[in-house]
Amino acid sequence: MRRIEYININFIVQEQQAYRMSRKEKILFILIQLFFIAIIFPYNDIITGFITGGMMLCCVLFNSFKEKLALLKERKYILWMISFFAWIFLSIFLSKDTYEGFRALDPRLPLLYFPVTIGLIKISKQLKERLLLGFAVITTVFCLACLIWSINNYLKSGNVDYLYSDAITALADQQSAYISLMVNFSIYIYVWLFFFKSYRFRLLFIPAIIFLFIISYMLAGRNMMIVLYISTFVFVILYIFQRKKYLEGAALAIALGIGCFTVFTFFPKTINRFKDFVYTQYDFKHEGPESSYSKATTPDQWNGTNFRLAAWRCGWELFKQYPVTGVHLGDKRSKLIEKYKEKDFQFAIKTNKNVHNNYLDTLFGTGIAGFFLFLTGWLILPFRRVLANKDYLSLLIIITFAIAMVTEVYFDRTLGGVLFGFFIPFLLADKKRDH
Repeated sequence: MRRIEYININFIVQEQQAYRMSRKEKILFILIQLFFIAIIFPYNDIITGFITGGMMLCCVLFNSFKEKLALLKERKYILWMISFFAWIFLSIFLSKDTYEGFRALDPRLPLLYFPVTIGLIKISKQLKERLLLGFAVITTVFCLACLIWSINNYLKSGNVDYLYSDAITALADQQSAYISLMVNFSIYIYVWLFFFKSYRFRLLFIPAIIFLFIISYMLAGRNMMIVLYISTFVFVILYIFQRKKYLEGAALAIALGIGCFTVFTFFPKTINRFKDFVYTQYDFKHEGPESSYSKATTPDQWNGTNFRLAAWRCGWELFKQYPVTGVHLGDKRSKLIEKYKEKDFQFAIKTNKNVHNNYLDTLFGTGIAGFFLFLTGWLILPFRRVLANKDYLSLLIIITFAIAMVTEVYFDRTLGGVLFGFFIPFLLADKKRDH
């Protein structure tokens, strides 16, 4: 058995060493890495647009039009993705406020231009892995820069709040919820490549994984933290029992336990974020303060949990009023505010809150028709495809996306739309899928 494993590892090493990117693959690789940097450090919209446009043009020229048509026939989910975008585009013209509709369309544009560019090319499995590794490295460097910046602010001010949540990612004006998602993806990628591939420098993945676990905790994204910890626990259990590496598994479990204890000791305020789950009761008319990880959580506050429960109720009631076609994209915000006013939900009105659930936002915004197109094209068909091909890394990323959208409206934020619009078609673009 060990002899077989040794041969398999040697085969992987030889395969990776033998793989050489073609000229067009090198160009695509560089442009996608620049794209990752541009979206995570969005300091100049013109440069970001130029890089994104160059990457998409490279995808357009990457293969022939005939091959793209063949791929379109094979990859049925692309048609569903295009249909969903066509539906939300139509929804603009059915809106009373078409101007607001086009504004809401802007962060949703990636749901069209990535499926018809990156979604209609074939790339090798090795190239896909290198691109994913590049994404993980860029995310790690970004987090390191944010941490250094936050520590510097803390040392200057003495305010420990600089070491938590959105204050960390303020360096690039990004919300911590989306960076937490990227951190999860990066950890998945490092772990996958460390345990199931053979890179010469893979030992460097270990400190990167440890560092990103710490950053995940400091970002205090509860949803992504829970997903990360559960997936880690499941992976450790499966690795121990399937491979019968009890000693290695036990050492890994102990190391994770020590790491968690250390982080909880030095960064205790993140625990406050989870205390929200204790106080789920809400009164729409209550105008109490908003909870914060830097202060004690009390029953009289609006927190992440009771606010979402209240907002979800408003979104659900809107859907029941407009079940088939929804309130339409241009009127989505105004109709939600009207519902808040109807409930005298002053906290949500004053803070201009959205419904904080991508599924519910799509449901009451575009109706059952739009929701069905979205769910089928962007989640169900891609999920079935990666599961059938036993691409468990892509499967985990898609599941994480699906869970992340329970507590945030990804399509209302540029980074959210870009990440979702790019990664789903990209994960399905390697050649193995179409065999």
